Amino acid sequence: MSKSIVSAAKERFAYAKSTVGKLRQQAIEDTRFALGDSDNNWQYPDEIVDARSKSQKPCLTINITAQHLNQVENQIRQNRPSARVVPIDGGADVKTAEILGGMLRSIQSYSNADTAHDIGAKHALYGGEGFWRVLTDYETATSFDQVVAIKPLVNPQLVYVDPDAIEPDRSDAKWGIIFEDVPQDDRDEDEKERSLEWGEDDGGWCNKETFRRAEYFWREDRDDTLYLLHDGTTALKSKLIKGKAKIVVKEKIGTIQLDDQIMLVIDERPTTRQQWKWAKIVGGDTDATDVKDWPGAYLPIITVVGNETNVNGEIVRKGLVRDLKDSARMVNYSYSAAVETVALQTKTPWLTAAEAVEDHDEWDRANVDNASRLNWNAFDDQGNPLPKPERIAPAAMATAQVQMLSLSVEQMRAASGQQNANFGIRSEAQSGVGIQRLKAQGEIATFHFPDNLARALKYEAKVVLDLIPKVYDSKRIIRILGLDGKESAVMADPDHEGGAQKAGPDTEVEQIFNPLVGRYDVAIDTGPSYQTQRQEAAAAMTELSSRAPVLMQVAPDLVVGAFDFPNKEQLAQRLRRTVPAQLLGDEDEMQAKLQQQVEQQAQQLQQMQEVGQGLMQEHEQAKQELEQLKREKAAGFYKEEAENMRAEQENGIEQYKAETARIAALAPVAPALDPVALQALVRDTIMQMLQEPAPPNMIPPEMAGAAPLADPGLPPVPQEGMPV
Repeated sequence: MSKSIVSAAKERFAYAKSTVGKLRQQAIEDTRFALGDSDNNWQYPDEIVDARSKSQKPCLTINITAQHLNQVENQIRQNRPSARVVPIDGGADVKTAEILGGMLRSIQSYSNADTAHDIGAKHALYGGEGFWRVLTDYETATSFDQVVAIKPLVNPQLVYVDPDAIEPDRSDAKWGIIFEDVPQDDRDEDEKERSLEWGEDDGGWCNKETFRRAEYFWREDRDDTLYLLHDGTTALKSKLIKGKAKIVVKEKIGTIQLDDQIMLVIDERPTTRQQWKWAKIVGGDTDATDVKDWPGAYLPIITVVGNETNVNGEIVRKGLVRDLKDSARMVNYSYSAAVETVALQTKTPWLTAAEAVEDHDEWDRANVDNASRLNWNAFDDQGNPLPKPERIAPAAMATAQVQMLSLSVEQMRAASGQQNANFGIRSEAQSGVGIQRLKAQGEIATFHFPDNLARALKYEAKVVLDLIPKVYDSKRIIRILGLDGKESAVMADPDHEGGAQKAGPDTEVEQIFNPLVGRYDVAIDTGPSYQTQRQEAAAAMTELSSRAPVLMQVAPDLVVGAFDFPNKEQLAQRLRRTVPAQLLGDEDEMQAKLQQQVEQQAQQLQQMQEVGQGLMQEHEQAKQELEQLKREKAAGFYKEEAENMRAEQENGIEQYKAETARIAALAPVAPALDPVALQALVRDTIMQMLQEPAPPNMIPPEMAGAAPLADPGLPPVPQEGMPV
């Protein structure tokens, strides 16, 4: 088994070296070119340097390439991408995601991960590929608690990752090797006890001067069975076997008995279980030492690429330097030629008669020394005047040469895509908005470099998040960092149930969470760093405070906290005491108070609804009672009126009878009155009486305007010829 591991490692090493050997050599040349200067002459071919040196011609290195690279590299450092942890299943919660994000930042701070990120990004920018690694280590020399750490890999030539991987972050790689060639005299105690023999065909793993020490990671894919349980969770058959489970499955439906727990299996399917392994390989050994299971589910070697493209099966990988080389050579040659032309101007010969400089040796060094004066013979031996010595007109720089200087520099900017505004050079844009747009164009031209770094950082965060529940698997206090860099303590408890909760008042930790529950993913936020955001926030808050003074009344502590000056924390704390209590408080407390207020309002609303329903019932009852009273009052009124009318009718009849009796009594004394005329008179009197309107208070409303009462039935007036 061990022999096959070593053999597989060496075969894969040789395969990677032959596959990416050309790319690695190009990366070395590009990096050397970017770091070229007048001392190493790395921006010139060796034969050019030798030729110009022999002819004593200047061979200048004007390294504008480095400035183009620095623009991109420092932009990345100013706007470092940051990882944000997000929950992705039902067992995960937002609070735990925030704690895991704080753990990730704490691990990066503890490990000085910025150094690893900067070195990897620099190599990707220069040579096209950079690396760093994630590992586990003991917290201290006297502790058994392990922690996750991030370390740089300063030489990308000493790392090989599966060249068949196609993902930019190499997340689909099946193996990786980190190695170094160590002098034979630098063997450690374990290696001194071993026989590091070497041979001619060992591929450089061991020789008389050095031996190779390597860490080999590889992935083993094993067949397994995945069970779908009745509660919606899944379980691997291999994991259940390790838990001493008794498995009974029939026609994809059965039961699983794990200790005393019986679970129903709803479905099953074949799957592949991946297990990462680690081994140490030394020199020409045929046996691997320290073979272990790597706890994580990912290759812990982080890869960041520069510009990578597959051209019909051939991988082209490069950084920014490759496209700047020829333009940089134009700059170097143009400036070297220009300096050569200017330097020759002080060495143009003098035109003079031999007699004029005779006995004056200083003229022999006129183009070498800076003499304060040059003497000459104004007359010959016969007293004739001699012409004054004159220098030949110096060589002037050709117009094409001047244009070449300017063109070569502009060509550098064209090759990198960066604008004059990116370098602080005055450009055609005059307004601030126009300058910012030109800067944005230059940043867009090289945006693929920070974007590829963001992919690598996302993969790093996945590796770390996958290791956290496997490394921090015991109850312990963990320090985390917030986005603002403030440190706080939390308790990791594998037995804790539910999501992250606030700890009790008697503990030094703020929250308790279970790192073993839930699945989480990572999102990368690109943009200004927290420090840059704070500076922008300070400027924005200053502007807002001048326009809206109420801001200093409701949030003075936040305004002061955005600045960066001594004693700002003390000032912010004092100002915080002036803020009304309802605007302060912990988020959980505020949420609880808000929930309590909502519940109180709901109860009040329910009570108001109940009171309203009672009032409606009382209103309906009162309405019914009022209608009943109206009906009773109307019935009593009509009854009284009817009795009054009957009384009036009876009174009229009585009056009629009395009048008739009176007339009958008067008949004897009124013999002259005709009986027929008398009867008509009585009739007219009674009718007139009945037709006269009654007093207003005696007429009921419903009878107002009614027709006169009908004839009560008095006997008709006798007509002539009728019996009386």
